[in-house]
Amino acid sequence: MSIEISYFFFGIISLLILNYFLIKFNFLLENENKSTHRKIFSTKSKKIQSGGLFFLIILIAITFQQNIYLTITLILMFVLGMLSDINVLSSPKIRLFFQIFIIIFLIIFTSTFVEQTRIIFLDHLIQNIIFSFFFTIFCYLILINGCNFIDGVNNLLIGYFLIVSLCLYYTLNINDTISVNETHIKILIISLSILLIFNFFSKIIMGDSGAYILGLFFGFTLINFSNDNLDISPIYILNLLWYPAFENLFCIIRKLKMRISISHADNFHLHHIIYKYICSKYKNGSYNNSISGLVINFFNLITISAATTISNHSFYLSLILIFNILMYLIVYLLLYNKTKFSS
Repeated sequence: MSIEISYFFFGIISLLILNYFLIKFNFLLENENKSTHRKIFSTKSKKIQSGGLFFLIILIAITFQQNIYLTITLILMFVLGMLSDINVLSSPKIRLFFQIFIIIFLIIFTSTFVEQTRIIFLDHLIQNIIFSFFFTIFCYLILINGCNFIDGVNNLLIGYFLIVSLCLYYTLNINDTISVNETHIKILIISLSILLIFNFFSKIIMGDSGAYILGLFFGFTLINFSNDNLDISPIYILNLLWYPAFENLFCIIRKLKMRISISHADNFHLHHIIYKYICSKYKNGSYNNSISGLVINFFNLITISAATTISNHSFYLSLILIFNILMYLIVYLLLYNKTKFSS
């Protein structure tokens, strides 16, 4: 039996044990009435928000010896998300404040900034250390909260970063200069695959805690990946992270246009609309939730894979990025007119 298969089965057993104790102590069980964002996906049995805790343990094992400051930051971000999951810290504005504080800690102690974008006017501004500092904070915030937004339907958040991990692993095997540990990427792929299976059957979800640390870890990893590999276009990183980031940006613009609070949770995200549309076609579908996530990620798999094959061609990567955004907007507008939601 290969070591990867051993890791896989060990991971499944570990997650089952973790879930057993969380259920026994009635801890991190999802409260679907917490927000309108979650009510739409309510199920007969409560989901366990164990995905974040399981993934945090994996990330601590990966990062502890290499970057203690990243480890500390991940733990802090997990605790912040967990307080939201158990409804102790329900205010989005307060969570945003603490997110900024944690991100500043990470940037200062690791000296990790966005150094290039291949967008001329941005690269000129990034030369200023103050602008670079605040721009990096902005990028983290957009990604982390975008990850939280897309953690609605099953398989969407976990499946998305499984795709990103697989593409990183492919890039690692065709390039010699990438400073990414191949074993760590394998562990990430195995861990996300396990979570994907449990999430497909609505047994576990990542929760705010899981979404926060996924966004933070992959944001940090890909910023360093871009800074260390100048032959690979930063536009490729944008393609890897485009969906959660654009989901957040589009949500902000949409709410500003609707003149409602940016922090107000609603059911007007793309995955909500696709879910409602699928439910209108298959009213008794037991896995409509999971299928919705798979449909979106099937598109992401195609475009991110295409971007991976041309990771050093900024022009063509820009075209793929524009295509992704246009397809998002077209699908959103078409299905929005066919579905009705309660806010």
